[in-house]
Amino acid sequence: MKNNPFSYTPVWKHVLAAAVVLACTALPAAEPDHPDFTGVWTAHREPGQGRFSGFGGPRADLPLTEEGRRRIEEYNKLLGPERANPGAYCVDYGVPTMMEMPGFYPLEFIQKSDQLTIIYEVENETRRIYIGDRQLPPESRVPSRDGYSAGHWEGDVLVVKTTDLLDGADQGAHPHSDEATIEERFSLIQDANGKKIITYEAAITDPSYYTEPVKVQRKYEPLEDGFIIPYRCPDEFWYELLDMRSKQLQEGQPADARMSDVYKVREAKE
Repeated sequence: MKNNPFSYTPVWKHVLAAAVVLACTALPAAEPDHPDFTGVWTAHREPGQGRFSGFGGPRADLPLTEEGRRRIEEYNKLLGPERANPGAYCVDYGVPTMMEMPGFYPLEFIQKSDQLTIIYEVENETRRIYIGDRQLPPESRVPSRDGYSAGHWEGDVLVVKTTDLLDGADQGAHPHSDEATIEERFSLIQDANGKKIITYEAAITDPSYYTEPVKVQRKYEPLEDGFIIPYRCPDEFWYELLDMRSKQLQEGQPADARMSDVYKVREAKE
């Protein structure tokens, strides 16, 4: 049979073809794959490397300003004979100390496309790193010990800028003021045995404490069958103890008030 020169394609087929073309052109470009940090992680140590504690006071090699030295000396006077630390009194460690894993407790990472949540087992301290365009307006951000963290991808590296920090005179090895900003870089690699490793780098910039950015480096490895255990208590006692010792210093007395004194004052008010 000869082809009919007057044959036609039904209109509905033209409409369907056009719809398919429009649907294909409307699809957004697929987002590139990024490393997934999800999991429970513990500190990674190279062979022969000692254990990180996160305690012990500021690093000896910090490039301190005169104001930074003054603030550290002033804070040290508040610690008393037992060298009190906030973690012992149920206070969140804050950034960068929680990322240095004092006490060697694990971290849990929970990752979505627009957010990385990091939970430290001690006090179940939680950070939320907002990735990409989903950000809280600056005027709505509330300063905290962990600050506000905004992240973006540079290839396979998650780059995070943390601002809106409270004064961190008690920040373990790296004290800072409320002027500090911290830039962090997270990447995922494999060691010689094929084990996944998170590399963590941070640079702390603080004109009050430091003459140049201070670097922090850590590595984390998977904690096999690991879980984060609930671990939480109130932190008001720590601040009341510091207030009590500050008053002692102002009155020319030794800063030796103890937590039992805080409890007594609370009981007297009840």
